[in-house]
This record gives sequence, C-alpha cells and structure tokens, in this order.
Amino acid sequence: MRSACILVAAVMLPLQSVAAQTPPVSTGPLLAVAPTTGQGLEWAAWTARMSKAQQSLNYDATLVIDHGRDWELVEVTQRIGPHVPEQQVVALNGERRRYVHTAQGVSILGPDGDRRIGQGPDPANGMQVASVAGAYRVSVGARDRVAGRTTVHLSIDPLSDDRFGLELWLDADTGLPLRSERLAADGSVLERRMVTRLHVLGFAGMASSPARRQTAPAPTWTLPTGFVQVGEVIAVPGIPGGRQWILSDGLAWVSVYRLPLQAGRKPVTTGWRRGAMGQVAINANDSWIYVLGDLPSPTLERVGAAVLAAPP
Repeated sequence: MRSACILVAAVMLPLQSVAAQTPPVSTGPLLAVAPTTGQGLEWAAWTARMSKAQQSLNYDATLVIDHGRDWELVEVTQRIGPHVPEQQVVALNGERRRYVHTAQGVSILGPDGDRRIGQGPDPANGMQVASVAGAYRVSVGARDRVAGRTTVHLSIDPLSDDRFGLELWLDADTGLPLRSERLAADGSVLERRMVTRLHVLGFAGMASSPARRQTAPAPTWTLPTGFVQVGEVIAVPGIPGGRQWILSDGLAWVSVYRLPLQAGRKPVTTGWRRGAMGQVAINANDSWIYVLGDLPSPTLERVGAAVLAAPP
C-alpha cells in the first residue's frame, strides 16, 4: 500500500486531483457566494479548460514534487488512448520505478517486480464544479509564470477544516496544471508540485467512454459532507476477495481497500503520512480496511469508521 502513495504523488497532470482517474464525481449545493472572476473567465470556465486539456492533449513533462521532508523528480508522458488518457510516470531519483496507468488500471514496475494495484482517480473527469462549490470557496488571482509559460492562479479554500486547501496554477494557453500547493488548515504547505518542462505534442481528440466496469451496489456509508462513491473495483489484483472503492468530493480523492487476511502474510497494521497523502489502517476482524487519500488523518479515519459501521 505504501507504493500507492508514491504513485498518487507522482501522477501529476491530474494534479490531483483536481482531476484523477476513474468515474466522475457527483453534485453538491452551490456556494452562497458567487465565484469571483479573473482575466475574463470565472473559475468554473478555467477548470473546464483544464478538464478538456487533460482528456485531449498529448504531452511530455518533467515534474518536481516536494513532500516537505523529501522530494521526487519524475518524467510524465501522456498519450490519449482509445478509452482514457494513458500515462507513464518514470522516477528519476531514488529507486528505479515506473508507473503506468491505462484503462485496465495502475501498474508499478520496479525493484519489487511488476504488479497491479487496482484503479486510481481518472484525469478524464476533471474538477467537478458543483461538487467543489459545495465544499470549497474558489477565487481567481493574478497571472504568473511557471516553466516559462503564463499561468492563471486559482485559490481553492475548504469551507471546513476536515480537508486541505489547494493553490493551483494553470497554463493560460492549454489549461494544463503546472504548479500546485496543498495547504493545511493553519496555512502551512504540505506538498508542492511544479512542472519545470512541458512539451505539448498537440490535440489528440477526446477518448471514448471506457467499457463499464463490473460493479456491485453502492455501500450505504455515512461519509463526510460532499463525498460520494465515484468508482469501484470488485477484484483487487493479487488479493483474492479484495475490494476497492473510490470516493471524492470533487477535489480530494480517497481509495478504500478491504483486504481479507491471507494465510502466511502479515497485514500492514499502521498508517502513514507523506505530505498531503496519508493512509489509515483499521482492523475489521477477518480483514483490514485501508483508507488512502489526500485528506487529514482524522477525515480518513472517519471514512474508515463509516466503512466499518456499514460493511458492503
């Protein structure tokens, strides 16, 4: 599960998760305060441009990720596949690792061998305006420059302290995110990401809708305000009986894994945090529940408690 943290931290242009990789997000009440405008476009229009760019552009990029105590340098390649944008992320420092995301899921190729870790959030879905507006206040700021390109600055502030804020810089020409900062409730920076090189290869058209995955009825969980289930995998690669659910509030993304105890294998029993990403582990007697996402640990624990209270 720890490798999943590195993956989510590395896969960039969904900068998280203001776009990420599996079915779309749902709705929420609109803000009482209308979003501000900037440079002639309100924030909803800019996020629509970002979503379209992430679904339709082929590009190569170099990305620096600062987790606070350590950092990563990665090369990101995106090509528009027949069903989803397909990404390959190659780590340039530390252990030699390569992450591949296709319509079939996410794979990690590295020193531990090649393995699938299930599904991730889907860049094709973008930031869902109605959902974000129900949990965050968004404003558009002044233009800036990142990687030699003019950018538009979006500030996304949570309406409650059970999730993180986000500062986002979008390329004014393409709409692709070039820089981000995840902020804690006290304003401290948890994680920074910045593109240092972007080579846009051109518009490749929109990927068609992928074949519908096999799913089961949605669990009746009592989730934090604004969060809904947006994806599900009823078979986790390599773990018989494993299940995965993907949740989102339109900005933050959470993967919930329920993994049965396996004979001869010791389960991971502790959580961890690295920058904005964290994981909690909850004992469910004959299985373990792991909640992984870019949220404060108490919020991840609330999600885990909801899963434990109403098992699927």
